[in-house]
Amino acid sequence: MRWSSFAAVSAALLSFSPCASAAEVAMAIPVQTGGVTFSLPHPIPTEVARQPGPVRIDGCFSDGRGAQGLTIVHHALRITNTGDRGIAAVRVRFAFYDEFGDVQTNRTNIADARIDPGHTADRINLAELADAGPPAKISCSIDAVRYVDGTLAKSG
Repeated sequence: MRWSSFAAVSAALLSFSPCASAAEVAMAIPVQTGGVTFSLPHPIPTEVARQPGPVRIDGCFSDGRGAQGLTIVHHALRITNTGDRGIAAVRVRFAFYDEFGDVQTNRTNIADARIDPGHTADRINLAELADAGPPAKISCSIDAVRYVDGTLAKSG
């Protein structure tokens, strides 16, 4: 896949609202880009793992689309800062499960998102390219937090 095609599709994926219906998402994301034909989006069951600490995932949605043996997985998250310090970025961990219920792979993505104490960021959108088919289920959790003051907090 050409990088420019991936960049165009990724930009479109990142622009959709996590509150949009599947039909709105299908219309917002191009199905044909630069000779690569993508399938229409299909939801992937996604759950939020236990969330200890001063940041909470209130919602996590994932969908996938395929093209030529590749899968683009898009995630949309709603995150709330329940602590007393501003957040500058979060690292989100995604566990991808196969159809037998086993973890196939783990991925992490960093979302640069300013979230003040007591506030919610509801348009955190992340996308990634995988070289296998879509996972049967995804679990998402916060792996690390970078606060506005530069300090870090990591799980585990």
